[in-house]
Amino acid sequence: MMNCIWKDIDRKNLFTKRNAVMINLDTKKIVQYYSANTKIVVIQKTQVGEKTYYRTASARDKSLNWAFEASVFGLPNEVAPSAPSRRSKSSSINTSQLRKPGKSTLSRTEKQTKDQKIASPKGGEEKQHKGWLRKIFRRKK
Repeated sequence: MMNCIWKDIDRKNLFTKRNAVMINLDTKKIVQYYSANTKIVVIQKTQVGEKTYYRTASARDKSLNWAFEASVFGLPNEVAPSAPSRRSKSSSINTSQLRKPGKSTLSRTEKQTKDQKIASPKGGEEKQHKGWLRKIFRRKK
């Protein structure tokens, strides 16, 4: 039986990012499967080797070492160094510098109204198509 040192954390409502499993840390066997986007409330965490695990209140109350690996929630392992941020202040690029000359500067709404053809509902120019239900249930005169 593995002796995990569980640390209490603030109650967190987490959602699985992918299919997840609850693992018995003593035997390393899968206890239960969970589908993606399942809400799981965790209250404790521990480190086992290089991995961080989170435990529910019911597992704590029953003194079970059943837990979820941090990666199933999209959380990083706390042992591993965190990745640098995508954009730092020194490497920020002004997006106006990236525009090519001659490129259209119309706003999104201007482009939509320019490209869309406005059809009048009862204008004789375009024949309105009857719905397929109307064709089936035509009134006979």
